[in-house]
Amino acid sequence: MDNQDLLSEVFATLRLRSELYFRADLAGPFAIEVPAERRLVRFHFLRRGTCWVRAEEGRAVVELGEGELVILPNGGAHVLSDTAERAPLPLPALLAAAPPGDDGVLRYGAGGGRAELLCGFCQFDEEIDHPVLANLPSLMVLRPQDLGRQPWTRATLRLLDLESELAGAGMQGILTRLLEILFIQAMRQSGEPGHPQASQYASQYASQYASQYMAALADPQLSKALLAIHRDCAKAWTLAALARTAGMSRARFAEKFAKMVGQTAIGYLTRWRLLKARRLLAESDLSTAEIAERCGYASLPAFSRRHKAAFGIGPGAFRRSARGR
Repeated sequence: MDNQDLLSEVFATLRLRSELYFRADLAGPFAIEVPAERRLVRFHFLRRGTCWVRAEEGRAVVELGEGELVILPNGGAHVLSDTAERAPLPLPALLAAAPPGDDGVLRYGAGGGRAELLCGFCQFDEEIDHPVLANLPSLMVLRPQDLGRQPWTRATLRLLDLESELAGAGMQGILTRLLEILFIQAMRQSGEPGHPQASQYASQYASQYASQYMAALADPQLSKALLAIHRDCAKAWTLAALARTAGMSRARFAEKFAKMVGQTAIGYLTRWRLLKARRLLAESDLSTAEIAERCGYASLPAFSRRHKAAFGIGPGAFRRSARGR
């Protein structure tokens, strides 16, 4: 396992899944307020025209151009409009008055100017709290002109546009997978030193473009400890052993890990064991006892107590509910 495999494992454990809201064809003066909703990562891809996006949380404002994608990670309320400042109409009121047609397109407004958008979201397991999602800004933007070093992301944006234009069989499934890919690519690129948006949005919105976790994953010392935890979370790790793996003193490692990851090393290990167990309960046929052993618990009762304390439900009851869904 390397750093990118670790990131893939994290997102698989988060049980990332995406859906489309609708395609939107907005004309003339418009301003639509999208309400807040917990744990959603919203996307708006501008296919044609121009559109302003104003995030209520942090008051971040950005103008989108054709082929650009805005990501709003924290489920916060935001406004889509033709100008930076316009009194918005709440989205539920708009949908009640003019729901999307049979073709899945939301049409609103009349007159000059136009914005054609693809709107969707990604969702995670509601109970999972991982530092990769912590400290994200209220919005992030992927612009093709900023992706010179990442042609694969630029190609994904282009494919998103082409597939939405084609509107053929299987479009929904393809578009939702592309949204997931773009979110993971955005997170991965944001951890790269010198990435243009890492500095641009940090200064503009007084917030980090990436989570601190991505910075830790790029750190040559901390990444060794994170990889060790993910490779063998069942091992009886101690703070001293993890510090040795990272090639650091115990005190320096503990301080740096907590600062960059946002929790202690042993706290991260404990949480990761539970998240891995949760995924195995939902997706594997292993017995609960086998899962407990694989995730570093000496006994099934100890695992059951930890799981219930963390999630408010025992592992057996969670498995039944997950299979039922």
